[in-house]
Amino acid sequence: MPTASRLPLFALSALLAAPASLGAGPAENIPPVPASILKRYDKNKNGALEEAERAKWEADKAAVRAKRKTERDALLAKYDANRDGLLNEAEAAEAKLGMEMERAEREGEKILARAAAEKAARAAEAAAAPTANETVAPPATMETPPAPAMAENTDTMMMQ
Repeated sequence: MPTASRLPLFALSALLAAPASLGAGPAENIPPVPASILKRYDKNKNGALEEAERAKWEADKAAVRAKRKTERDALLAKYDANRDGLLNEAEAAEAKLGMEMERAEREGEKILARAAAEKAARAAEAAAAPTANETVAPPATMETPPAPAMAENTDTMMMQ
């Protein structure tokens, strides 16, 4: 008889533990979404991705994968000299050098564009600034400073 009284407690504890071990449904098989993804894709701000939000995330990931594949294919087409579909050590070194040169050219173009913009800005400032022959009138809101006071007898001051 003592075992019969323990049976309902064991059965009850097994039933209570069962939902946690079996899972609550298909939503538990979905891995958790990183906070950065929630911030970007959770439009209704409910803390979870709905079906449409998750579909947008998956579509964006697929687009990034396709772009990277296109870039890899272009890299192979340009630097794979023996056309084996892989870059050997020499081809990889050539690719690295070529990409560094392209990056340096882009940076140089940016620097030249920035310098040209600064030169144009300085030229515009110089064109707007008055020349030495022109006089600049004070703004209307500025008061002209008072003339210096003259001594009554300037001759005697100079003599002293």
